[in-house]
Amino acid sequence: MSIIMGAGLSYSPLMYRPRSCWSAVSDHLVGEAVQPAARADETGERLADYETRIAAGFDKLASLIVEAKLDALVLLHADRGDVFDLSNTPQLHFQVGGEIWGDPALSPLGEPSSPAHFPCDEALGEFLSEELVRRGFDISEGRAQFRPLGDKGRGASPALTEAAARLSGGLPIIPLHVNCHVEPVLPGRRLHSFGRALAQSAALTGRRLGLLVSGGLSGNPGGAMAGWIDDILDRWVLTRLERGQSRDVAQIWDVRSRTLQGNSAEMRLWTVAGAALEEAGCQARTLDYMPVHHGATGVGFMAWETTSCR
Repeated sequence: MSIIMGAGLSYSPLMYRPRSCWSAVSDHLVGEAVQPAARADETGERLADYETRIAAGFDKLASLIVEAKLDALVLLHADRGDVFDLSNTPQLHFQVGGEIWGDPALSPLGEPSSPAHFPCDEALGEFLSEELVRRGFDISEGRAQFRPLGDKGRGASPALTEAAARLSGGLPIIPLHVNCHVEPVLPGRRLHSFGRALAQSAALTGRRLGLLVSGGLSGNPGGAMAGWIDDILDRWVLTRLERGQSRDVAQIWDVRSRTLQGNSAEMRLWTVAGAALEEAGCQARTLDYMPVHHGATGVGFMAWETTSCR
């Protein structure tokens, strides 16, 4: 067996909280940034629709993961200074064995600490790491005990923690960090090659693996362009992935742009996922997409699956 299905979703803390909290979360994300005119269109009725659609997206991904009867879940994520600090930011990193934990609580909003812990599959993490090194990729590893260096009280990024809590269903995970935020970063063509190599390595495990990507899409929460969303770029990326053209997505990292910072930088994760799942023979479909200005993020849900890859 190999990677037999994939799931992708954006990250905004708003996605994981009830609508009664959205106003406070939004204020936290956008700060003093001037907001686009489109935000005024997000009336109570529109936000209620978004809440319903976000819940439906989570439910659909969760059901697909359960139906796939997976042995483990490779979780693609990007650290933002929680696990690693500037003294040591690896380009590619596996947590091999032990357990990983994170606390996604927004302390500025008075949320109480709520750490969550997830078991990591040591044998699979070790196997994938070894095979990827043999294929020419420099892999960094965390062995057994998880020791965050960046924010020792927060642990893994909220994008990993909240997605795993909502979607992993108790499956062991293989956390795979791809550097998206600390220069220099891997070029798109290298990310694409890595995704293909990841699928080729997974095919040797004899296990049923899923691939979950949590991060992106466009947006820059906490930055100067917080609240601004490039929905044109988001829809283009999702369409390219649906058509099995992840190599096109890889090419956007040949340029530098303000619109490719913040959450947008984490579309590198989707480049890796697209390449891996295309290599595994899976077809992508967009479940939903919403440019949620209150969440400072383009919120998308995508599934990769076909009968042949299951």
